[in-house]
Amino acid sequence: MTTADTPPSPALLTHDQQRVAARLVYGASNQLIARQVNLTVFTVASHLATIRRKLDLPNSSRAVLTHALLTAREVPPPSTTGPVPEFTEHDRRVIRAVAEHTLNSDIGDAIGVRADDVRAEIDAVVAKAGAHNAVHLVGLARAWGILTDTAPRLRSQPVPAAATAGAA
Repeated sequence: MTTADTPPSPALLTHDQQRVAARLVYGASNQLIARQVNLTVFTVASHLATIRRKLDLPNSSRAVLTHALLTAREVPPPSTTGPVPEFTEHDRRVIRAVAEHTLNSDIGDAIGVRADDVRAEIDAVVAKAGAHNAVHLVGLARAWGILTDTAPRLRSQPVPAAATAGAA
């Protein structure tokens, strides 16, 4: 059974929260989302804060939140045009790290670069993907099947033993 064939989970989000989240996966700013759904910027921010609480990701980045929303099937991934770019294994690690980690230091640890160099690494992959920003990159990566249904992990959550066994 593929991701597209899997039935959606029961909705955690209200209709308005889903409308906001559906635009987030395209990398839209709060201001743009507010214009598109006819809400105030404050209301959009409030919906995003509530969504983070519902998904138990209170301090997550927008990219991590996007991955969680798509994993929970609360919104569909963004539409894509053209073939999947030819990402290197390093590019794929960058994408996974952005989808799973909020802090540049954690992203850097995951991809093997200093925290100060993380932004340049992300920007290079965003450009290669033709994405608007890192949030859109995560959404596209879900649509392309690069990211799976592995839920994002907060820094405070322990890494499963199976994940660390192969890293040693």
